Amino acid sequence: MKKNIVVILAILFVTSFSYAQKNKWAALLTATNSYMHEHLWNAQNHNYARRADRREAPGSDAWGITIELDAMAYMIDAGISKPNDLKDYFLYSALLYERTNGNSGARILARQGDKIYIGGDDDLQWCAALVHCFLATKDSTYLNAATSSFKALVDMNFWQEDGAAKGWSWNSSDRRPNGVSTAYGALAAARLYQATKDNIYKQWTAASLNALRTPQVGFFPRDMMVAASAAMTVYEITKDPAYKKRAMELEDSAVAGGSSLLAHEGTGERNPTDIGDLADGLYYFYKVTHSGKYKTLAEKFITFFVAHRTLADITDHGFYSRYDTKGSPILTGSYLGVPCSVPFLPEVAEMEKLLAIAYYTK
Repeated sequence: MKKNIVVILAILFVTSFSYAQKNKWAALLTATNSYMHEHLWNAQNHNYARRADRREAPGSDAWGITIELDAMAYMIDAGISKPNDLKDYFLYSALLYERTNGNSGARILARQGDKIYIGGDDDLQWCAALVHCFLATKDSTYLNAATSSFKALVDMNFWQEDGAAKGWSWNSSDRRPNGVSTAYGALAAARLYQATKDNIYKQWTAASLNALRTPQVGFFPRDMMVAASAAMTVYEITKDPAYKKRAMELEDSAVAGGSSLLAHEGTGERNPTDIGDLADGLYYFYKVTHSGKYKTLAEKFITFFVAHRTLADITDHGFYSRYDTKGSPILTGSYLGVPCSVPFLPEVAEMEKLLAIAYYTK
């Protein structure tokens, strides 16, 4: 599967030589995809390993899987991947987890006796990615999975309205509203509204966006940009200026916070998933508004992670979980249980996704 993408990218790289910018993104995407295939792909279970030093380990990473699904949908949008490749990856990755309703519902990430662990942030981001997969392929398998997961989270009371804080729970063990969960709840609902035109999802989007004005467990620049994309998605469908206004407010805060973190030490992680991911939303703003400033900003956030890298270096070493203000990886310490010296699937898949969007964006 992944070799096919590398070959297609290499052909595009050679045949599109007259387009310098697309040529650049194609080359970087080829290098990233080559790294993933050579250092993360586990052919035994048809999934990517969670970390590069344990390529043959069983399982994968729920967050990384979600980002890769989104990345592959963008590569289908760009014409450099095939729907069948995405379908295979979805089916194999779905087999790694029990679901709350048998073959449907939210993913059970861990189990201890009768107690199950479900990530509110993990599954709401998965929902949003699955709807993108549906929009890219028109295959109802993805939409059915997204709607069943969203419904399961509602039925299990992941939405919280008690006290001053409102929003989507962080996880099944910690029901406090969490900024990333609530932001992805807004995006999942907005994309479901885009796909189905069912007004209930518009209502969920509005409720989630409003909840972000209440106290959350963390609300970082990436989360602000995700919420901005949710608001802009509803604006694109309805042309309601209130959603555009909210999108612009959130985008301004996201870019200010992200730009500050690139240049200075501060709260949050300086890595592709936390800072680079702002480019995803900014490219979407560019698509809707046709304002070149958003494309320029998007490229700024991607370039931070690739400007000082050669293609050979990316092919051999991928991307890491923590960077300094010069764009060099910090190789000490750990991030989410993975040593910072080891490439981590979510960060590498994130760069693959962002480079696919950059290649696709005209």
